[in-house]
Amino acid sequence: MYTSRPVALAAFLLAAAAPGPASAAGFALFEQGARGMGFAGAFTAQANDPSAIFHNVGGVAFLKGTQVYVGDTRVAPHFDFDGAAPFPGPVTEESDIAAQFPPSAYVTHSFSERFAAGLGFNVPFGLESTWSNPDQFTGRYISTKAQLHGFSINPVLSYKVSPRVAIGAGLDYRLASVTLERRVPVINPFTQSVVDAAAVTLESETNSGVGFNVGLLAKLGDTVSVGASYRSKVGIDFEGTSSFVQIPTGNAQLDAILRTRVPQGSLGTTTHIDFPAIASVGIAKVWNKWTVEGDVNWYGWSSFGQLPITLEGRPDLSEVVEENYDDAFQFRVGLERALNEAWSVRGGYFFDQSPAPAESVSPLLPDADRNGFALGLGWKGARWRADAASWLVLSPDRSTEGVNSDDYNGTYKGSAFTFGLSVGYTF
Repeated sequence: MYTSRPVALAAFLLAAAAPGPASAAGFALFEQGARGMGFAGAFTAQANDPSAIFHNVGGVAFLKGTQVYVGDTRVAPHFDFDGAAPFPGPVTEESDIAAQFPPSAYVTHSFSERFAAGLGFNVPFGLESTWSNPDQFTGRYISTKAQLHGFSINPVLSYKVSPRVAIGAGLDYRLASVTLERRVPVINPFTQSVVDAAAVTLESETNSGVGFNVGLLAKLGDTVSVGASYRSKVGIDFEGTSSFVQIPTGNAQLDAILRTRVPQGSLGTTTHIDFPAIASVGIAKVWNKWTVEGDVNWYGWSSFGQLPITLEGRPDLSEVVEENYDDAFQFRVGLERALNEAWSVRGGYFFDQSPAPAESVSPLLPDADRNGFALGLGWKGARWRADAASWLVLSPDRSTEGVNSDDYNGTYKGSAFTFGLSVGYTF
């Protein structure tokens, strides 16, 4: 274990204290309503249900009456890791991630023919990255468990500047918390082997930040619409504690040395995360019983270039960690076929470009490009509607290319299956 280079206890205590914002950087969630999911997320130019609050707030002005749209999505990712020789391979590790259920809820109200407002609740970013057999996991000095939990509260206003063109804007109030568990290694000076010195858990409070979203939706005719939307980056200052629990090494003399070096109890820890800006443009076309849309989304992941870490009373363990994420694009296309007045079927495809450079790909976030395949089904009555959709997300093998910043090199394989169900009602 980590015999390829010396291991300084202070350096690993610093790494252990990092709250894992990389986990936020690669795990944006676009499952924000099952109707849009059926189009593989290509919904910017339609935005014709209350999930327009997320996809394109300009669409809210075209919604009639008072509408409610609520749902939940099951997200179940899985990762494998094949280690490279001489370390950590040859070895195969598996993730042990419980399915996540990010909810969404939207309500809109039309005050007049031109003016409408709405309120959205959703989870735009989230992560759980957990690995099997944490006591033996070869990447346990990087991460055994990482979680990012949070949600957005998004009040919006939307206005028709003409019968076919609407604009909108909203306030994005974001709340989030992070948790990270890992082990701290040290070189046993008596045997020159690496042993676990401590287990560390970082838990932040639920902290908040504020951003905004804007959108425009234009109906160029009865069958063609175009849309554009933008959601600003949101910065959050996280405050929490790093708790250290010393692990007996089996050598009393070494344990006595470690008791003087491993922080006892908890240390106050702070950091800052900039959640990236998102921009989207799309065009939709309707003919006969078919609707098709194509979108291009841009994520400003380059805002996650550095991670400042401060441990209270321990300037020797405080540092700025380089992450160097890149901006990335998504390409989405979806279509719908109306079967009759009530039922519709949908499908689509998306390509999601990874923002993570090879040196940042790790057990904390084994990020890679994603290919997504969508299927959906919708039913609409006089007042009620129900939509269901599923995504199969497959990633090509992602190698660290021998340049991982933690010297933990190998190849990751990932996949995910999501299933969303949403129900709507118009008053």
